[in-house]
Amino acid sequence: MSADLELLEAWKGGDAQAGRELFARHFDAVFRFFRNKVDGAAEDLTQQTFMGCLKGRDAFRGDSSFRTYLFTIARKRLYTYLRDRQRKRGLFEGADVSIADVSGPTPTTAIAVREEQRLLLKAMRRLPVDMQVALELFYWEDMKVREIAEVLETPPGTIKRRLQRSRQQLDKIMQELSDSPALYKSTVDNFSAWAGELRGRLLERDE
Repeated sequence: MSADLELLEAWKGGDAQAGRELFARHFDAVFRFFRNKVDGAAEDLTQQTFMGCLKGRDAFRGDSSFRTYLFTIARKRLYTYLRDRQRKRGLFEGADVSIADVSGPTPTTAIAVREEQRLLLKAMRRLPVDMQVALELFYWEDMKVREIAEVLETPPGTIKRRLQRSRQQLDKIMQELSDSPALYKSTVDNFSAWAGELRGRLLERDE
């Protein structure tokens, strides 16, 4: 099986099949990245991300993995989209503004089927976008601190601290949003399990 970079080179050279294979390998991860943030635009932004990685191939030196390169483009596409949405309200800053600030507090209802899942999704959307992205890359994409640092173009030490603060802030938001102490406790105590289930559900389409 060809390596990702070989497929990218072949795609750039006009091999459409190579492009389709590369797309198939990484579509789910990129689509999942956008789904809980910009549900209605997720497919378009996923397409834009792959076209962006093709157009920017000459600038990619291969210092990082293709997946890190792809998510860096996805993150930039997301921030451009949110910046355009936020323009009427003021400047968009990923360290300060949340998805809920830009798009509203309610995620797609079809994503979550359990109260714990809904609570987790709502709370994630209230985190500053930089924090949300870092947590999702860590829990849903199994990225290491170094890889997340590359995607966010931030020093690894900063990312490590951000992950710690993000989880603390997420727990606080979930406690504020929870309808009952039991729901909050169930969500927090089994956080990895709920996050893992959502990872798959984010790929499901609305009927």
